[in-house]
Amino acid sequence: MQQLCWHKLTNEEKSRRTTMQKVYEEELLTNGIEKYWREYTRAPDESKPEQLLLESAVIHLTPVYQKWIDECSNNRKSPDWLAPLLCLGAAKMADITLRCVMRMFLTRNTIQNFDDSVGIPANAPIAQQVAKMIADDAINIISYQQAKKRFSDDWRKQSKFIKNWTVKRCKAFTKKVAGLPKIKAKEKEDFGHNMLRVALMSDILVSRVHWNGKNKKSLLVSFAPWILKEISKRHEMLETACLVYRPMISPPVMHTIEEDGGFLSPWIRKKMIKRYHPVGADPKDWDSRPSEMVLKGLNALSQTEWTVNTQVYQVMKTMFENDYRTANLPAYTFQDFAFSRPYPEEGAKEEKAKWMQESNEAWGEWYKEEQSRSRMIVRLELAKKMMQWNFFYMPYTLDFRGRAYSVCELLSPQGIDFDRGLVKFATARKQTTRGLWWLKVHLANLFDQDKIPFEDRVKWVDENIDMLRAISEDPYANKEWIDASKKKNKSFQRLAAIFELFRTDGMTQLPIQMDGANNGGQHWSAIMRNRKLATLTNLIDAQHPQDLYQYVADASTEYMKEHQENSWYQVFLEKWEGNLPRAVTKRPTMCDAYGLTFYGMQKYVKQEGHVDWVPKESRGGAVVELARSIQAGLGETMASPNKGKEWLREVADILNAMNKPFVWTTPSGFEVHHVYNQVIERVSYAELFNRQQLVFSTVTEDLDGKAQYLAISPNFIHSLDAAHMFMTIDKMLDEGMTTFSFVHDSYGTYAPDIDRMHEILREKFILIHKENQLERLKEEIEKRYGIYLPTIPEQEDEFDIEEVAKATYFFA
Repeated sequence: MQQLCWHKLTNEEKSRRTTMQKVYEEELLTNGIEKYWREYTRAPDESKPEQLLLESAVIHLTPVYQKWIDECSNNRKSPDWLAPLLCLGAAKMADITLRCVMRMFLTRNTIQNFDDSVGIPANAPIAQQVAKMIADDAINIISYQQAKKRFSDDWRKQSKFIKNWTVKRCKAFTKKVAGLPKIKAKEKEDFGHNMLRVALMSDILVSRVHWNGKNKKSLLVSFAPWILKEISKRHEMLETACLVYRPMISPPVMHTIEEDGGFLSPWIRKKMIKRYHPVGADPKDWDSRPSEMVLKGLNALSQTEWTVNTQVYQVMKTMFENDYRTANLPAYTFQDFAFSRPYPEEGAKEEKAKWMQESNEAWGEWYKEEQSRSRMIVRLELAKKMMQWNFFYMPYTLDFRGRAYSVCELLSPQGIDFDRGLVKFATARKQTTRGLWWLKVHLANLFDQDKIPFEDRVKWVDENIDMLRAISEDPYANKEWIDASKKKNKSFQRLAAIFELFRTDGMTQLPIQMDGANNGGQHWSAIMRNRKLATLTNLIDAQHPQDLYQYVADASTEYMKEHQENSWYQVFLEKWEGNLPRAVTKRPTMCDAYGLTFYGMQKYVKQEGHVDWVPKESRGGAVVELARSIQAGLGETMASPNKGKEWLREVADILNAMNKPFVWTTPSGFEVHHVYNQVIERVSYAELFNRQQLVFSTVTEDLDGKAQYLAISPNFIHSLDAAHMFMTIDKMLDEGMTTFSFVHDSYGTYAPDIDRMHEILREKFILIHKENQLERLKEEIEKRYGIYLPTIPEQEDEFDIEEVAKATYFFA
């Protein structure tokens, strides 16, 4: 067992790091709160506590305003300006009035320093100012709604290019097509005061006279003290929601059954198992429960020591700051992003429309790049800070299925290519011959050579050793390591592996990752004992790694060839030269084992950009038909797992009728509480500029049957892969291996330990599936609820689970 970096420190150094970690956590808390209030200042009336107040207050005030409207309508002497303003309606009047008071009054200082013993604060707005804002808002809203109705064609045309009709854009549209109405200042003030006076008749708003000197007074308007107190309380609970977590420079607090671990300060720790509860519900009835084995593994992940890969850091920083714009690096200066082409004033409508579309797309791309740029700056600054401390830790928590997630996203081994490339294990170990062999396999995998035998992967590295050495010596001039992929780019992971390969000190620190071959399919083939699927997911030994994704792609291609009457299939076959690429079927095939729906399949086809080459006006049809062909290709392959998924859904229907959740214990001892609660949604009664209705949600104690029905299949399999991971970690810990880079179904550790890790993960998979997991689930639910469930699907018994022990490419 290797000695941890922490144990090599003197007591003085440990104390210093612990003190600084506490300082960092204070900064983290302060920065999170500051971020929350900056966002709040942008639009106080859009914050959650204020929205909840608006919802209930508008309901309360609507009858009061309706009464005032009725009285005004029956009054023969009503002023001329009243009639158009009355078209707002009672609910909208109430909403506008309350929002104006919020915007003029509610600030961070007001909320945080409110003292209910004082009553109405001295900084409350003056009634005259509030009345003017109410009148202005009301006139602007009415004007916009009328302009939108009268010039509907213009509005629809602009809506093609304007995704978000902000208040500023609404006003600009109104001014351009119709102009704002002219109302005398006295009339506006009169209307505003009437609106405010009605609200003051309730217990929501209150007022008091404030004397400014001897002879000057003003009327202050405020929310009632009890409302301000409640708002202050709710913001206090929410202001820590914006915390941006960072790695730790001292060991995380251990998780226990009784207490959540992680950060030193209890008030910023994340719950060990994240779960939302209905208001008033007892958490013990809804929370999943970890076993001692899972706690042991979770703490081992958290105690793994990491360090920044300084070679990768230097290359990444140099390329980013010099605007290389390759390897998925964002722009640094944005000099190419300005959309400077002048607006075609004299051009045709089509030319103007095209200019607007291009302008919106260009600035939309600029915004995305700006976000990526800001994130990269933070990432590199964080890496620089961690380099000063030599090593750091990554706290972990669980979801309700038992899957482990790092608390921090940046510099996480579970992060994207930039983050994975930047980190390695903190302690260097002596490299071995077998370790070097596995490093070469890992490097070949990163260069997309993962569909050939291990020996050929090592051979590929040996044959390209001159190219790889040149990259290690000058990665700026030799760019073969740069991955052109937009998604799942592996550029900096490749670079990290190349630097590791050419170390001259005989040591190793790079995590070597071994990925399950369609892990969901592996579990289903083991449950159903389906040999065909087991072969395709590499549960059975073969000379070459099998490729389920390519098999489905071939099956989908055959389906398209057999249905030439579908014009889209002819287009697809022509585009891909008669063979559907495996990349098109990879994501749907990967997710099918978890219960993918046809809608989900369409979503992935669109997200992955497989039909981006199709004109926009026809793209919807292309998405549907391509998804249909993939579904057909999957049909034959996944027929056996589908029986298991249907049984799970059948049980879900039974439990839904009883208003009971799935609860089961995984092979690692983790107790999963599969609880999905019904959410009652209420629509806001007020509609302002855009007629956008706010939806308010309340979680109830009643189960959401539809959610439980749809989610049980993926969540059951995810709970098994989580159990497999923790059982593997447990055995590795028992044998003295204490350093882990595990990401769900991708297991990583030091190169010299990969051979033994391979043996252990096979042993634990066999141990899990020696017992029929559906039968185990059936017995546990029957015992818990005293019911009888339908018979589980019969296993096909086409292969022996012990064959997995010899499956070379099970994790590869």
